[in-house]
Amino acid sequence: MYPWRKPELFKPLIKSLNRFHIWIYEKYDGRFIGEYNGLPFCIMIVKGRKTGNMIKIALLTIPHGDDYILVASQGGAKTNPLWYYNLRENPEIEMQVFSDHFRMRAFELSDEEKKEYWPMIVAAYSGYENYQRVTERNIPVFVCRKI
Repeated sequence: MYPWRKPELFKPLIKSLNRFHIWIYEKYDGRFIGEYNGLPFCIMIVKGRKTGNMIKIALLTIPHGDDYILVASQGGAKTNPLWYYNLRENPEIEMQVFSDHFRMRAFELSDEEKKEYWPMIVAAYSGYENYQRVTERNIPVFVCRKI
């Protein structure tokens, strides 16, 4: 079992690590902690659905042509990450990948579309297969396209 499946215990730690990751990423354009297993992290800026504030979060992303894929796995937790709900309600985002900045629109994949993308997603990062296995929820996937 993944310890972060109990978000009430790890939420403060994860929030602090995310802030630190964003600070380092932005300061050095992703040259430090900018990728994991060959996949880039991105900084996604999305409008909060409740507050209307712009929220930054560091996420692993999978490049796919000119698009970027985001997987709302939350490490196999029982619930979707909060950014998932913000992105569904406010799909126009800003994204930084290394030193590149983009305006993007996120599209949530249907179950059929996800089946098509899933083998490529798991090939890019096998951890997603484990996350899907340990949770009962269907992990959402977004494709982000430049606008």
